[in-house]
Amino acid sequence: MQFTDLLARFPPATQRGRTWSLKCPAHEDRVASLSASTGDDGRALLHCHAGCATADILAAVGLTTADLFDEPRPVAQPVPVLRSSSAAAVYDYRDADGTLLHQVVRGADKSFKQRQPDGQGGWTWSGAGARVPYRLPELIGQPVVWVVEGEKDVETCRAHGLVASCNRGGAGKWRDEETQALVAAGIRQVYVVPDQDVPGRRHAQSVVEQLTAAGVTTRLVPLPGLQAHGDISDWFASGGTVETLQGLAQRPLEAVTDPVSVPEVLRAEQAFSKLGEGRYRLEYPGLGITLEANQLHRDRDRDLHGELTVTTTLAGAKTVDGVLLWSSMNFSSQRTRATIASSLAGRSGAAQLDWVGAVETLSLRMSRAEAEGSPIQPLADYPKPVAVDSWEVSGLPILQRHPMILFGDGGSAKSYLALHIAATLAGRGIRVLYADWEFSPEDHRERLERLTGEALMPRDNLHYVRCAGPLVSEVARLQAHIAKFGTQYIVCDSIAFAVPGRPEDAENASAYYRAVRYMGIGSLHLAHTTKSVEHGEDKPFGSVFWSNGARSMWFVKRSGDQSAATDVVEVALTHKKSNTGRLLPALGLRLRFDLQRTRIERFDVADSAELASTLPIWQRIKALVGVRPLTVEQIADELGEKEDSIARTIRRMDLFTKDRDNRIRLATALNTEGRF
Repeated sequence: MQFTDLLARFPPATQRGRTWSLKCPAHEDRVASLSASTGDDGRALLHCHAGCATADILAAVGLTTADLFDEPRPVAQPVPVLRSSSAAAVYDYRDADGTLLHQVVRGADKSFKQRQPDGQGGWTWSGAGARVPYRLPELIGQPVVWVVEGEKDVETCRAHGLVASCNRGGAGKWRDEETQALVAAGIRQVYVVPDQDVPGRRHAQSVVEQLTAAGVTTRLVPLPGLQAHGDISDWFASGGTVETLQGLAQRPLEAVTDPVSVPEVLRAEQAFSKLGEGRYRLEYPGLGITLEANQLHRDRDRDLHGELTVTTTLAGAKTVDGVLLWSSMNFSSQRTRATIASSLAGRSGAAQLDWVGAVETLSLRMSRAEAEGSPIQPLADYPKPVAVDSWEVSGLPILQRHPMILFGDGGSAKSYLALHIAATLAGRGIRVLYADWEFSPEDHRERLERLTGEALMPRDNLHYVRCAGPLVSEVARLQAHIAKFGTQYIVCDSIAFAVPGRPEDAENASAYYRAVRYMGIGSLHLAHTTKSVEHGEDKPFGSVFWSNGARSMWFVKRSGDQSAATDVVEVALTHKKSNTGRLLPALGLRLRFDLQRTRIERFDVADSAELASTLPIWQRIKALVGVRPLTVEQIADELGEKEDSIARTIRRMDLFTKDRDNRIRLATALNTEGRF
């Protein structure tokens, strides 16, 4: 399918250079999170930044992956492996009687394939079947055999007059069949020469262990001076001799040491620790290596994703400020882990080090820790909860260690109130970070000076950062700042711009709160309302997911026309949720603007005809009867409520009493004439 025809299957697209931005049909997409471009081979490339699979995206518009190609994919024609143009070498594997069992075919491109006779003059391309060591007939009755890693190395040894062998399949493929074949051949002494890399050393050690267990005298013979990934062929090519090799084999056992200067990771001292929510560290103190994973989370396939940072003090390592590697990765993918380990080997200057083992160790331990979660134990054995501490700012309790939300319509002065809270806390010596997705540093700087005055602006305790990406992308640098400066509180302004997609979606809310937990400090988050009649003033974005994650939630309502310029703005804050105690009475705050200053003061919401409607009935009754006693009928008429509702509310509250004239008044120590 032509690329232009592919684009026509999607809603209107926006071109940016060689990339097109589209709305993804596989999820409810409001921000055009799907990117489309063409690869060097002409294939169309699709990537949804919300994580949708390519197959799901194509299926949503009636296409398949085959449609990504401009023309049908060419089918590679098979090349006869034995032709001189495609086969560099062919190695025969024969049994003790000389019968051909297998051939290993080394291609000109250094690829290896295995085949076996099909009994009809042809070949079956398969590695299945009986296993024997390479050149087994030549080994029978020999007193000494050298085991190396590959057929090319065996031929090198034979060219130097040594009897040598290997197994087919390369490193890690020595099986019990090869061991038993050497035992049956009467071999009394075996020397195993490892390649100079981690798989090669592991393979050689495994061969030594298997042959020794079978009663064959076996020794490991490491070759000094080999470059990384070198083998015995390289060693001979660089001047090694048979006499030197035999001398290495005859050294006392205590003199035989691994030429690698850095010990194996799996044997080195290590310390694994959980740093916090989705954060783990694996340290090798003796090696000067630290692997740290951040922002761990499971995707829809339950794979474990996160960011990996590797730091080291190894001499010769290619580091930037001590960082050897930083990458996002899928810790559940073996291929990804191997790729990361290969990068570490290449940049570290210590390719002999078992980087695969280090990455595997971190990934395995993290996966187990995430799966185990917190321990299961008797509930009575858990400690009692720590008292929930809060700071009070203009009558508003600010939770010190938990997330809370201010939400309301646009223009309801939420950002101004949030900056007032941040500045007040900073003025008390509390270190605050204001993370802003909506405004600009210049505008917030002007507001701060109006709130505090230039001379009293907090400098050391109030920091500001302008964020461009979603919180899940920004959280690593925010947490680094929090750790460096000892930040105690953070304000996030605002949620709608700090999530990668629709704020109403559960996955965006859960990812956001996961990032909040990762920061590990108290936090205030600003959010908007929805036009929903049912939940507009009850929950941020009308979503239960945001409501569930916050420990305290206040709805902000402004009086008057929010678009009108005025010197006085009054807002009512209604407590919609509290996990740390009872719901608190509504709070009124008045913002007064003059030429140079903005002052915030408290007022009684009941005194505002417009905002009083936000109060619960009991508060409105209290405001009325606090002025003069009234009957139930009079109260109902004043408030526009049913008499039954007024009567029920009064009966439930200890605030009110009933006098002899059936009027409701506030209960006082001096007025105990009766109860309603």
